[in-house]
Formats: sequence, C-alpha cells, structure tokens
Amino acid sequence: MKTPSGLWSTARLLIVVALVATVGGALVGTAVGYGFHYEARQTRNIYLFNNGLDFNETTFGLPHDTFTPDHITVNKGDTVVIHYINIEDKPEKHNFSIGVPYNIDVDVAQGQTAVITFTANFAGIFLYYCKYHTPTMEGYLTVQG
Repeated sequence: MKTPSGLWSTARLLIVVALVATVGGALVGTAVGYGFHYEARQTRNIYLFNNGLDFNETTFGLPHDTFTPDHITVNKGDTVVIHYINIEDKPEKHNFSIGVPYNIDVDVAQGQTAVITFTANFAGIFLYYCKYHTPTMEGYLTVQG
C-alpha cells in the first residue's frame, strides 16, 4: 500500500520504535549495572601490623609508629577478621580502636596477635587508631554500600 509523500508506513514506524526501545533498554541496563553493583557478603581476613617511621620521636614530639595497611576497604555486610600482629621489638603497648558504631578497643602486647572479628553493618569511613600513638598510628576503614 502506498502512503502519501512524507508519511511512514505502520511497518516502518514499528521497526523504528522497536530499534529505539532495544537500544534504549540496552543503555539503561548497562547504566544500572554500573550504578548498582552487588557483591555477595564475604569474610575479609585483614593482616594488620604496627610499623615505625625512621625519625627521632623526641626531636619531633610525635610517635614514629604507624599501621600497615593504613586503609582497609570492605563491603557492607562483610564479616571482617582483623589479625593484628604486634611486631614491636621493644616492650611498648599498642592498641586497635574504632569508635561508634563499631566500638572496638583491644590492646595487643609485644609479639602477640589479636584477632578482632565484627560485621561491617554500617557504611561509611571510620578512623581506626592506636590510642597510645596518635596521631601517626591511624588508618581508615571504608565500608562500601
């Protein structure tokens, strides 16, 4: 059937609509896939050590102790198991603390290991620190989700 000049036939119009819907659906699906990434809950084993920077504490008035690693990233809902190993070569107190909402405060003696387990139920960025060696012995726990 012939259509007047400048008008599309029903068949052509349906083909164009189908193509636009297919391409648009693919683009939206891809965007949603990147925007909402789900990862199954896991148990995250983190090995944390105390470390020392090479400078004189007395001269600078700051402790030379640090955490390695100083940044931990997990997903919301993960079980986090931190194996904090105090490798200090002198009898000096060390500690692992995180405030609200996790409220963890554990001392670790020289040559000892503390196993700290919790569920990362709250998303955000949380400071962890040694209460005996701030401000240098600090790190951040990032809970994504």
